[in-house]
Amino acid sequence: MPVSEMEPLILPGVEAHHEAQTNLRLIRDLMERSTKYSTFSGLSGVLAGTFAILGCLAQWKFVGPLGLTEQKRVFLIIWAIVIVLAIGTDFLLTKRRAPLVGKTILSRLGKQMVLASLPGLGFGALLTLTLLQHGLLDLIYPFWMLAYGSAVCAVGLFSQREVSRLGWAFVISGFAAFLFDFLVTDTQTRLTAGLVMTAITFGGFHIAYGLVMASRLGWNGERNGN
Repeated sequence: MPVSEMEPLILPGVEAHHEAQTNLRLIRDLMERSTKYSTFSGLSGVLAGTFAILGCLAQWKFVGPLGLTEQKRVFLIIWAIVIVLAIGTDFLLTKRRAPLVGKTILSRLGKQMVLASLPGLGFGALLTLTLLQHGLLDLIYPFWMLAYGSAVCAVGLFSQREVSRLGWAFVISGFAAFLFDFLVTDTQTRLTAGLVMTAITFGGFHIAYGLVMASRLGWNGERNGN
């Protein structure tokens, strides 16, 4: 048989070495996928919830008395500020915490979590602009809960089990808010109920989540938890 047609000779020891390397790579990938995202601190959750409650109070005080056109503009301003504060605070805290636990804020795991959340968050943003354009403010809140809950559930595949529970809490609350809107016909009542549910979910749920994480990992995530 010509040399070119001969099959490569693989010694048992070499084959075992390659198999061990493959198994190690698989184990590392699985560990990275299941690594708990400990850079997210309890303080981030509490601050995000506080910003959401302040946003609800600001909307209740300033948006209600305005006309529809002004309502849309002030609505966008208030919640844009809330989102910027929540995301900005979490980014700064995560950036400060990441090196202390041997991670980088732009790790592969972090990128996967961002990509997983984008469909839900993008859908929520587009739907918000559409409903706001048609003056359907009372429908925005349930969609916020569903869109955000879906995004958090997706992130929960790469993170703490508490993240998945948080996401499901938002999804269930969103369905409950839709059911309330279906049963109640008075628009003002639906607006008030939606705002209260937003304070409970985006405010209360985040604060409760932050307190749970702080009890396990410390306010800044300085303790490692399993």
